[in-house]
Amino acid sequence: MTRRSHLRPFLRTELDILFVALNAPVQSHDNRHWFSGDQSRFFCLLGRSGLTIDEVPRQTADEIVFGSVERNYKRASFGVVDLVPDLVETKSSEVRPTLDHAKTLLNVIRGHTPRFVCVIHAKVRYALNKSGLLVKTMVHGANGPLLKGCRAEFFMNYFPNGNNKPDALKIEVFKQLRDRL
Repeated sequence: MTRRSHLRPFLRTELDILFVALNAPVQSHDNRHWFSGDQSRFFCLLGRSGLTIDEVPRQTADEIVFGSVERNYKRASFGVVDLVPDLVETKSSEVRPTLDHAKTLLNVIRGHTPRFVCVIHAKVRYALNKSGLLVKTMVHGANGPLLKGCRAEFFMNYFPNGNNKPDALKIEVFKQLRDRL
C-alpha cells in the first residue's frame, strides 16, 4: 500500500544549500522528521564535515538544521526536498522516479534560487541526468551550474547510509561544499 509522506520540504528562496533526497523512508515518515530513522547518518556526516558546528540529535535535527541557521556553518541556510515527495518507501529499489518528478524538482530549484544544490542519492542523479534537462551530465562531487539560466551550482554526494562507500568520500564532498560557502 502506498502512503503519502508527512514530511514537508524545508524551502525558502535563496537558500545557501538545498539538499535533494529521493523520497521519505518509513521511519522518517512515521517520526515526522527528515533523516530521523535509526540508521540515518545524514546529520552525523554534516557534523563531521563541519557543515554544522556540531552533531545534532537526529530525532529533531531537521528543525534545527533546516528550520534555523544557529548551528549551521557560517549561519548558512539549508533546505531539503525529495525528488519523489508523494511516496513513503524505505527500499529505494522500489522507488520509480518519472520525468515529471525531475521537471517538478528542477522548477523548484529555479523558483527558489539556492546557491548550491546537493543531490544525496544516486537515483536522483540518474533521474536528472536521464531527463535531458541538464546542460551536462551530473557526476560525483562538484559539478558547477547544470541548469540553463540558473546560477545554482550542483554537488553530488553518495547516500549517507546503506551502501559500501566509505564515510571519508561523503565527508569530503560535504567539506568541499562547506568551503564554498
